[in-house]
Amino acid sequence: MSDALAAAKRAGHNAGHHVLDRIDALEPASGEQHWDAVAETALWPSDDLPMAGLCVVEAGLPVEIRSTMVVHTARQRRGRFKLREGQHEALVERSGVYLFVVCVPRPSKDPLAMKIVPARSVGGLVDANASWREELDGRGRKAQLTWTNVFDAAEVE
Repeated sequence: MSDALAAAKRAGHNAGHHVLDRIDALEPASGEQHWDAVAETALWPSDDLPMAGLCVVEAGLPVEIRSTMVVHTARQRRGRFKLREGQHEALVERSGVYLFVVCVPRPSKDPLAMKIVPARSVGGLVDANASWREELDGRGRKAQLTWTNVFDAAEVE
């Protein structure tokens, strides 16, 4: 695994831990599932955690946490959320949601902004702004969305 890929994986793991520490209603999922967490109790929108296209995340629904940096320092471009098609389909099938997180660059990687979006709506974002593409890692097709596809710039910057 390249150093950049390992660092990105570590950053995503850290962001997921920050989210699970902040949101009491979420429980980590077992490693066998296609998502990171499950809503243990109903989750309502708040100033810190807005929701797009829904009023509540019901208890028992799967939650996939996807994170990115506000700006990737090496390339000086806005961060991108990477989605896997198989995982996305499993979330849609279970009426799951994505919890998108934009983080500050190193060293803290703390969340700057978070938002929950139904997986079904995210499929529309992919259709409108990206496409599913085969990757060479053997883990199926992926799509990338910049954080501006999910957040208004004013919510983050």
